[in-house]
Amino acid sequence: MIPLIEASGSPYEVGVAIGRAAGAAINEATLSTRGGIALATRHPDAMPMVDRYLDATREATPNLVAEMQGIADGAGVPLLEIFIMNAAAELHQATGFFEESCTVVGITQAGTADGSVLLAHNEDATAGWGNYAYVVRAEPSEGPAYVAFTYAGLLLHQGVNAAGIGSVGNALYAQDARPGVPKLLAYRQIMSESTIEGAIRAATSSTRAFGNNHLIANSEGDIYDVEVTGTRWALHHAGNRFIAHGNHLVAPEMADLDANDDLLNSRLRQKRVERLVDSNWGRIDTGVLTGIMSDHSNYPGSVCKHHVPESELEYGTIGSVVIDVTNRTLRACAGNPCRSEWREVRL
Repeated sequence: MIPLIEASGSPYEVGVAIGRAAGAAINEATLSTRGGIALATRHPDAMPMVDRYLDATREATPNLVAEMQGIADGAGVPLLEIFIMNAAAELHQATGFFEESCTVVGITQAGTADGSVLLAHNEDATAGWGNYAYVVRAEPSEGPAYVAFTYAGLLLHQGVNAAGIGSVGNALYAQDARPGVPKLLAYRQIMSESTIEGAIRAATSSTRAFGNNHLIANSEGDIYDVEVTGTRWALHHAGNRFIAHGNHLVAPEMADLDANDDLLNSRLRQKRVERLVDSNWGRIDTGVLTGIMSDHSNYPGSVCKHHVPESELEYGTIGSVVIDVTNRTLRACAGNPCRSEWREVRL
């Protein structure tokens, strides 16, 4: 079962609690990526970029740097390694690497069995990262309490807070990245917000470095998908229906910024989730949504992806989360959602 970490206090104290509790996983993750980080940072553009990102992050969001410093100190690893892992997407773009295939969906009250607002996310990454996944339930001194899924010292906090703000998201690859705050840190900032407007402003902050897709909901039933690139953003509202999203830009006015020239799988996954939600409309609960996120249509390029040797994929689903925003409850698993043990955590 995916581990649960309890934390409280200042940003640094929350980080220390996470670092201590997940120290073995974080050390293994940094050790396994150290060679890749060293290789990537020898790229002539990489280290100057990391320095610019870290300086920009210290200036714009010192609370997030304090939390990362706490994670680093708690786990006994250098801050720079924690920061580079959190800035991996920006670093990889500079060195020409793209590969993520996460899927998200948000469902309004009209589609659920009990009138709850639901979110779900499949986290896709290279094999082994599921071993480093955990859930954080925190009572920070700054901002509302929250429960969120993440892994390996990342601030990829996808979850729900006591103010009724839920957040999931997935990668976009736009061509207009710039020095600034790494995109993963926006997830943690969203968990600090008490209104959906504040959450959207956190996702679209002008200090951002790179693009990402954020699916944000409140307990009143508003669901917004926010497509963000380095210089532009677009807002989509679910109305009384739902929103599913893959890894391609949907807004027509931003499609020219897609940096990946093969986005067919992303479109297929999104359409598959849309059809499954439609076919279950009005009776969706966390169990039904878990089944949707476990779907294997178009295997191995399915919503639930399996790594080699089961398929030819080196990239697969390493964790999944289903969130009941209305009841402030998170269900999460490490590994493939079709066969892993799920943990339910309530605020």
